Amino acid sequence: MYVAGVDIGGTNLKFGVFDENGQPVYTLLRRTARGGPEAIASQIAALLSASPTPAEMVGAGVPGSVFRPSGKINSGNLKWFGIPFGALLREKTGLPVWIDNDAEAALAAETLPGGSCFGLESAVYLTLGTGIGGALLINGRPWRGHDNAAAELGHFVTHAGGLKCACGMNGCFEMYASAGALTRLAGGIRARTVIDRARDGDADMLAVLDAYAREIAIGLCSLYMIFRPQAIVLGGGISAAGETLREAILKSVPNAYDFTPETIRAALRFASRGNDAGMAGAAALARMNLKP
Repeated sequence: MYVAGVDIGGTNLKFGVFDENGQPVYTLLRRTARGGPEAIASQIAALLSASPTPAEMVGAGVPGSVFRPSGKINSGNLKWFGIPFGALLREKTGLPVWIDNDAEAALAAETLPGGSCFGLESAVYLTLGTGIGGALLINGRPWRGHDNAAAELGHFVTHAGGLKCACGMNGCFEMYASAGALTRLAGGIRARTVIDRARDGDADMLAVLDAYAREIAIGLCSLYMIFRPQAIVLGGGISAAGETLREAILKSVPNAYDFTPETIRAALRFASRGNDAGMAGAAALARMNLKP
């Protein structure tokens, strides 16, 4: 049985069809449709119809809180509040649908064999994209809170009274450590371009990346002190910076009373599925929760 996995981002939508072993047989990337949830549901339905490999169910990850049992979604990045997107997507596709938070979906992919969290008891997962998503692995299981909406790690405050966030608060981690924040630091240059130039040794872009990495380090050190995880995993588009970003982050980690840069080095890793973890995990969660 083939399952479609969709990772809905504020900028891009990633679509794939996965086999019984969780391997992709068909993938593509599109700009996320404009026009709200109806337009995105129609976009996914069209991608399913055009797929050379038909899928029997759909899993979708969204950048926001998915409340259960209502199934309603709040997403600052998509400007959705109380949207029953699962029901809408079922109506458009005629298929069984599982909706989850995008970072929870990515974490699910990373706990499978070969993943960066396979066999671990504890991990903090961060997706660094248009916004920042988060997921927690505690005692070997995802921790979602009483209403399934826990681990919105992009929205703990790292700068009191700082920039206004789409969530309504000021100074959120997301406003300083997302791909959008990197673009802002670079004076409007796209995050991927900054990364590519920094990896090529561009001095100006390396300086921008260092300033950006300091913001990530502030959040990572706080999260490490709170959760003491075996791993802190970075996914999303920014993870493409790889070792260049890792070294820039570690330069900003202090020698604290309870950890050092080497402590964080040992914990810090990148998603093994890279930027595809979200759609792979969404498909895996659909198969897990919807299969008869």
